Amino acid sequence: MLDLGCGAGLDTLLAGKRVGSEGIVIGIDFSLAMLGRARQGADEAQLSHVQFCQGNAEELPLHSQSIDAAMVNGIFNLNPARDAIFAELARVVKPGGSVYAAELILRNALPATDQPSLDDWFA
Repeated sequence: MLDLGCGAGLDTLLAGKRVGSEGIVIGIDFSLAMLGRARQGADEAQLSHVQFCQGNAEELPLHSQSIDAAMVNGIFNLNPARDAIFAELARVVKPGGSVYAAELILRNALPATDQPSLDDWFA
């Protein structure tokens, strides 16, 4: 299973518990800071079958047709290279595999006083 744009790894860890030790879950994110948090969580949860690596969503460091299922949570709002991301998902997911996506959609602009940080990607 792939968690694309895994951030601090919460969804990756939940998936790791669901697939069990015979499955593999790979979290990919561009941020080294987030990957550090994700790895720490996997160590604390003792999930040795969960892996994290740095990469860009539009150039995934995975073999073609190597993924049974992919989760994408929030990346399409954060990365304007949507066509390239969809193409990469199509390349790495096996025929008959699944892609699950979720996005937050704002109805109004956030206040100008909100500043982006690693603690709140949506500020």
